[in-house]
Amino acid sequence: MAFVGLTVTLVYGFLLEELYGYTPGKYLLGLVVIKSDGSNCTIGASIVRNLLWIVDALPTFNLVAMVLILLTDDNQRVGDLVADTVVVRQQ
Repeated sequence: MAFVGLTVTLVYGFLLEELYGYTPGKYLLGLVVIKSDGSNCTIGASIVRNLLWIVDALPTFNLVAMVLILLTDDNQRVGDLVADTVVVRQQ
């Protein structure tokens, strides 16, 4: 049952980012995920950026993500760098 819940949660996030550029949390914060060239996020990019949270979370509590966000010009984490995406404020 937990596997089904995890699968639904992941697919839900992937599809929402691909279709709209945001999940409910990003929407509430006025954020949207786009490709670095300004085009809409694709399903492939959404899958890559979300699956790489595993790397971003290492070694503890999203330390890699926090460091990269501070060090990259576009505040990107590993998932964004590999998927060629950025998270920006909605206009």
